[in-house]
Amino acid sequence: MKRIAIVTDSANSSLGLFIQENLMQIFDGYAESKVYSFAEMQEGDRIEEDVVLVMLPAKALAIKPYVKESRRVLVVQRTLQEEAVFKLLDIPAGSKVLVVNDAPETTLETVALLYQMGLDHLLLEPYLGENSTEEIQIAVTPGEAASVPQQIAKVIDLGHRCIDLSTFLQIMSRLGLEERELDRRLIQYGESIITLDTGIKRQYKELYLKNTALDTVINLSAEGVMLMDREGQIRLCNASLRKMLELSSEEVLTFENLPKPVQNLLKQGEFRDEIVEWQGRSLLANKKELEQFGEAAGIYLHFQEVTYIRQLEQNLSKRLQSKGLLARYEFSDIVTESERMRQLIKKASMMADSDLTVLITGESGTGKELLAQSMHNQSPRRKMPFVAVNCAAVPEALLESELFGYEAGAFTGALKEGKAGLFEQAHQGTIFLDEIGDMPHALQARLLRVLQERQVMRVGAQRVMNVNIRVIAATNQNLMRKIEAGQFRADLYYRLNVLPLMMPPLRERTEDISLLLRHFLQQHNRSELTLSAQAQELCARYSWPGNIRELANAAAYLSFSAENVVQSDALPHYIKAEDDFSAEEQFIQERCQLEKALEVSALLNERQGLDGGAGRKQIGQALKAQQVKISEGEVRRILSILAECGFVCSQVGRGGSRLTEKGELFLNRFRNRQNSNL
Repeated sequence: MKRIAIVTDSANSSLGLFIQENLMQIFDGYAESKVYSFAEMQEGDRIEEDVVLVMLPAKALAIKPYVKESRRVLVVQRTLQEEAVFKLLDIPAGSKVLVVNDAPETTLETVALLYQMGLDHLLLEPYLGENSTEEIQIAVTPGEAASVPQQIAKVIDLGHRCIDLSTFLQIMSRLGLEERELDRRLIQYGESIITLDTGIKRQYKELYLKNTALDTVINLSAEGVMLMDREGQIRLCNASLRKMLELSSEEVLTFENLPKPVQNLLKQGEFRDEIVEWQGRSLLANKKELEQFGEAAGIYLHFQEVTYIRQLEQNLSKRLQSKGLLARYEFSDIVTESERMRQLIKKASMMADSDLTVLITGESGTGKELLAQSMHNQSPRRKMPFVAVNCAAVPEALLESELFGYEAGAFTGALKEGKAGLFEQAHQGTIFLDEIGDMPHALQARLLRVLQERQVMRVGAQRVMNVNIRVIAATNQNLMRKIEAGQFRADLYYRLNVLPLMMPPLRERTEDISLLLRHFLQQHNRSELTLSAQAQELCARYSWPGNIRELANAAAYLSFSAENVVQSDALPHYIKAEDDFSAEEQFIQERCQLEKALEVSALLNERQGLDGGAGRKQIGQALKAQQVKISEGEVRRILSILAECGFVCSQVGRGGSRLTEKGELFLNRFRNRQNSNL
């Protein structure tokens, strides 16, 4: 059985016995308790109980030498019996009342408790043993009547303060007790006390506010609601139901003055979706019989007008069709001070009124979709759907059915009613084909037909459907090179590239870096952050291969900075690393061929993804297989130079050489630079 210790100041104190009896109201049969006193504790004594209860925070420190683990100590939160507090409600408002307890600390605690319970109509004066009490005729004490000054005419003894529910819950948690019987006892116990988190006045106020809010919500509902108790009295009838049944808002409702069809419904058992005709209205009714503690508690009736249900269905259908098909951004959302960007926005704004196809090119993260959405929202199609599809994100096997839709039974797993494709969903609006350069070659011919004829055919269908759409495509790839490699159709390219727009990378609009950084920091509620001059210079020199998306990530990273002025060492490591690489790049160029050093680094990076490092001989053979002319001596020299820069670590034996994290950053820098030049 679990054990609880109660520690009070004196062994003869009635408080210890009272708390012990209080505990047993809840824990009888589940835990036993024992009373200790500070007066009798001696050096070397130990309290071994599972939970040790003290009455004041100061006593929690005093008891620490006598317990095995300080986490077992718990300060008791105490409150008063509800009946005891009611004695104070009869005292005239504004009366001075002396509050007396066994010590100054507990006296002040009692004053705070009484005010917390809502007894603010009294002027409570704590008795600290020195203050004058000549004008005070009433005293209140929690079981310490002997401490009240003799000249006080009326003493109200509230009895010892009892344990609050919060402390019982803490004790149960510490003891690991989870029993339904304990829950039942706590609920019953809680009915007789005033809990510390809600006082008398607050309880009534909250109950009133809750009832008012509930009444407002019920009467705002377009659906009719009625509640009847088990005696047949109508307890609630909202405004919508009164309107449906043409009942006066002032009329007191009884069973007898309800319409006959409703009376008949109340005589029936439970039902769902029953049609009731009344005064030319068709009402859909539901009835539920209520129970409390296994006993009949009343009846709940719910009504909806059939015409209202039909309107809901129509609105739902429209909302489902438009779900995810909205453009959120406009040209005013584009944050820039760049003259190049302003000219681009001006050009895109002029193109917005046209239905000609637009091809937006630019590196990843430059904001191509933001520009596409802005064009849609300034076009005559702004109130129509904006459908965005990432051609690289959808698996090739699904892309055709997603774009063009399919007929019922077109393939195994197809919906029995078929499915409209994205081109159909974009009818009268705009379709945005992102990452068009990654569209499978087999689908490019079908897309070409859509662009030429504005017609689509579902998978498994025998007929074509006309679609009225505006097409905006985007890519971060060099489509001309893909055409040369046979990976992209030239005729499709020229169909797409009617109105070309080129999004500049962030490194070519450096005047926007600080502006965008402030914009993103403001979104993270850190607008007070500023960058030091050195940090600004590093950000301006950084190439930002991830463009605005990477800048947004950097702002998110900086938002966790505690300093108002961000120093250079607080920047993400990759920004600082690129600045360091400038000197190291020059060092490598002076000592060996940079291109071959990059080839060696790329090979090591590839091998680490497979089976670890590589030796000089393996590196030389692998590079020769890639048509790179290099000797084993050159490999040795390059590895030595890379190791001197901290890009490579070499191990004796089979471990070979490996690329370090710093070396991976250096390699990625050049790869990003190459991609940006495509």
